[in-house]
Amino acid sequence: MTTPSTTKTDFQHQNNSSMTYDDARKVLWLRNYPRPLGELYDEGYLNQARLEWAAEKAYNPNLRQAAQLLLKQLVTEKPAKVVVSKPTFELPASALPIGIPLEQARTTPWPFPPFKGQPMGMLVETRQLSLKDFGYAAENAWGERVRQAAVALMLVRLNQMVKEPAPSAGFVKVVSGGRSYAEWKQMQINFIQGSILGAIIGATLIGLIWSLTLRSTGHPGLRLSEAVKSPLGITTLIIAIFILGVEVLGGFLFDRFVIKKMDKQIDNYRQGQKGEERTIEVILQALDGNWSLFRNILLPGRNKADLDTVLVGPSGVWVLEIKNFTGEYRNIGEQWEYRGKKRWNPYKKSPSRQAQNGAARLGNFLRADGIDQWVDSAVVWANQENPLIAENPSVAVWSLDRLSDELGNVWQDEKVPPATRLKIVEKLTKLCQRRDQTLKNMAE
Repeated sequence: MTTPSTTKTDFQHQNNSSMTYDDARKVLWLRNYPRPLGELYDEGYLNQARLEWAAEKAYNPNLRQAAQLLLKQLVTEKPAKVVVSKPTFELPASALPIGIPLEQARTTPWPFPPFKGQPMGMLVETRQLSLKDFGYAAENAWGERVRQAAVALMLVRLNQMVKEPAPSAGFVKVVSGGRSYAEWKQMQINFIQGSILGAIIGATLIGLIWSLTLRSTGHPGLRLSEAVKSPLGITTLIIAIFILGVEVLGGFLFDRFVIKKMDKQIDNYRQGQKGEERTIEVILQALDGNWSLFRNILLPGRNKADLDTVLVGPSGVWVLEIKNFTGEYRNIGEQWEYRGKKRWNPYKKSPSRQAQNGAARLGNFLRADGIDQWVDSAVVWANQENPLIAENPSVAVWSLDRLSDELGNVWQDEKVPPATRLKIVEKLTKLCQRRDQTLKNMAE
């Protein structure tokens, strides 16, 4: 058992591998933030949660091992009492690398009040943000771009030489296959609501026209004084009252049990659509032009379920099933459950199986053209208010707040040759274009 006084050399001897503590500090973090672990550790970016995640889930074995070493150091070390007689600042001779171009850092909106939404560069030039503000943003800002911009501009405020990253490959190429499943379902429910409401209004008009027709032919109408004078008038009055009662009762029941239920369904689909939009925003920030993103892919065949998101890049092809369920959910293996009033209940549609089936269908679709490419799958949990409880999931489950790191973890080596990527992108692009043209023809 190690003690708080354990030294770095002790860690080197305790570890069975050849990696030393100094070697671990030189290992680069994920592709979305490729800086040495030692620098990120000293800056506080690599906290215990990130190191635990990397020690368990990093695809790169060197990164996984280095994270384990740094995690041991983080758990056992205690801050030493340092007495400084005179504050001195010694700047390194070489420029420090930053993960974002300075121009992009300057145009990044500040996310906190009272300057929320204003470009960070302008706030730096006018001295409205302090080094303390930058430190807070670098550690607590939700967006990766904001954290990177805060670090970059903090170094500029300290007159530190910085080394900007090499020009990227541009932005992710986004191709849409049309409206998403959530959008189609909202339109379908709205159409059903309108049809039922139209039927009720139509029945009312028919009753009114029928009554007016009786009046015009000389038969008693709905006036009470006339209705009680003849059997036909009494019958007409009874029918009119019955129709009115049915309409009032039907309207009440329709609003109570149908409209509210449909409104809840529409709200659920709308929440799912918002989850997809938030996920796409994170993907666009984490990846570059080497990747292509396809949305709402509808593959040919009997299965009409669309694929939420397909990513095609150097390290592989991924089908992402995005979920933004309201309430408490958990995933154990392949089983998904939601919490009821007293216990956990099985969820009828397993997102894990949906993701696996989507990946298998896409793989078969590609093999039909002679493209033999393995397709991976993952579930993205987009509900940040109610985190998902996941235990040994059969399919990778990525939470939205960790999605950027997960994508950087995926992007390790080039496993798909450029020629194969080009064939896949062309095939999926043509599929989206055909569907878009079909929808336009139907609209005309």
